[in-house]
Amino acid sequence: MNTRLLTFGCLILLISIMYVVSQPTAAHSRFHERGVASQTVKSMFNCLGITIETLQEANTIAQKELLRTGERWDLQPDNPLQTKMQEHKEMLIGFMRTLGMIDEVLPTHKEHAYALVMGALRSRAVLRLAYLKKLHVDGYRFKYVVLLGGMRELRPEEQHGLPANITTEAQMLEYEYNQLGNLEGTQLLVVNAPMVQKADGSFVRPITDDTLRHFAKIAPIEGSSVVISNNPYMVRQTKTAQRILDQTRFPITGTGAQANVDDNIVIIMDEFARTLYEESVAMRAAT
Repeated sequence: MNTRLLTFGCLILLISIMYVVSQPTAAHSRFHERGVASQTVKSMFNCLGITIETLQEANTIAQKELLRTGERWDLQPDNPLQTKMQEHKEMLIGFMRTLGMIDEVLPTHKEHAYALVMGALRSRAVLRLAYLKKLHVDGYRFKYVVLLGGMRELRPEEQHGLPANITTEAQMLEYEYNQLGNLEGTQLLVVNAPMVQKADGSFVRPITDDTLRHFAKIAPIEGSSVVISNNPYMVRQTKTAQRILDQTRFPITGTGAQANVDDNIVIIMDEFARTLYEESVAMRAAT
């Protein structure tokens, strides 16, 4: 298909979807309706020259074609699909905004048992902790702040300015939390998930699922829990927490700062793929 026609078609679809979502009486399912992919999801694939109809098709293709290579901080190799992502970045960002993966999301209630701060590279962890502080200043209250970290060794660029004894993600999270100053009425829990051994004997860093499972083992009370992340990661990490944690014990909602739309679109689309996976798992569990 001619690139100019493809771009024009994506633009028309984006305008149409944004109009429908803006109508207060319009029923709108962000990712799918009974397994049929939403128009937003279909349009994102259309911009990449791919036709899908169902959530299952979208997820299958996303896991094969849209996942990053290596870690988020690794250099991503060029390929034709990534070139299309770059060409249609603005429209893809617009569609992801419709999916709730770009703008800031505030908590639905003022008081919660837990604030679950998701671990990350230091720069992103500092952003999430600053957002936690902002929520506290704005009157949101949490009985416990939980730092969901692990034994991942810090990268060299993360260690700049840190004391020499701070060498792992969990230690870094606790150090940066202490820089916030006192959050009155809040107790701290630090999750320090171990590295995970693979079948070949090698070790990889603990992922979100691992840190959440460790939290469930040490949680002193039950109660409402807010995932503190930032977009585009907030939607997927909230869905992951809802899958891992018993929702009768720890009902989960999510909050976080807006996405940086200047980030690499390949990494942003990787997160879209991971969110489709969580949607697919939730749909199968519900049927």
